[in-house]
Amino acid sequence: MKKFGLLTLFIASLFLSACDKINNASRAMDTMLGGDFEVYVQGIENPFIVTNGKVTSVPDKGYYVYYPMIEGKERLVQSPIQITTIIKMD
Repeated sequence: MKKFGLLTLFIASLFLSACDKINNASRAMDTMLGGDFEVYVQGIENPFIVTNGKVTSVPDKGYYVYYPMIEGKERLVQSPIQITTIIKMD
């Protein structure tokens, strides 16, 4: 009976660590190259507009990096992946 419990615990921990690897891999593929984007960050009323640029994900650190125009200058912005929505503008 103890062997079954240990085996179940081992399989559950293996499954949970595999889910984390899959999540990080999918975030790594979130990089969007070239184009115009609206970037909405939860808690910030107006979206950031990225014109003819890119939005890059940094999954190890859990954020997106992009350069929107703010007050007439291109500025670096980092926003958490969990609260950021990116929409490609046509």
